Amino acid sequence: MLMPVILIATAQLTTSFLTSDDRMTPQIAARRVGACGARPVTVRFDTDLDSDVLVVGATAISDRQLACIDKGASFYDVELPPSVQPRFDGIREARYAALMASEARKWLKTHNLLDRLPKHESGLTDDAAFGREVEALCGADQALQSRYSAHALNPEWAMQHATDVRPENGPLACLLNVAWATGFKIGFIGNERASPSNGR
Repeated sequence: MLMPVILIATAQLTTSFLTSDDRMTPQIAARRVGACGARPVTVRFDTDLDSDVLVVGATAISDRQLACIDKGASFYDVELPPSVQPRFDGIREARYAALMASEARKWLKTHNLLDRLPKHESGLTDDAAFGREVEALCGADQALQSRYSAHALNPEWAMQHATDVRPENGPLACLLNVAWATGFKIGFIGNERASPSNGR
């Protein structure tokens, strides 16, 4: 199974750039969400996620209210009625993507790579050629060259670099930051080791 990078972006959202406003109890977050005009708001503990979830019962919610809910909820997951959830998820994903792109550009600038960043335009750039440029930039030879696709991290390469001494500054961090900064989607192959021919 190919897991998109956006699913692991949370690992990069460390407390180093969470504001004090973002370190709050779920009850405070629920009050903030309720102030967006979408009530009732309750809190439940999700055992699968091992975290609190804010549950919003309102069904008639505008996009403006959804953006308010996203901000008010901070890092807490929000559960909405099925008719509303996809709109909220789109708003939250767009915000996270913008945040990750901004943080990635800061990382690349700090590591003197931003000015050397290759350009990627979805549908126009040759993905395999772009992948080779990124490998050269990051010192990550063969990282994006596998039987899966130019958008899949080579599982063998990933295993070899799983024990990097400083992963936050190593080639994998570089690859991910380039991906976030350019919009080039990179995925990870799941444990079942899907093959290109099995339809996954």
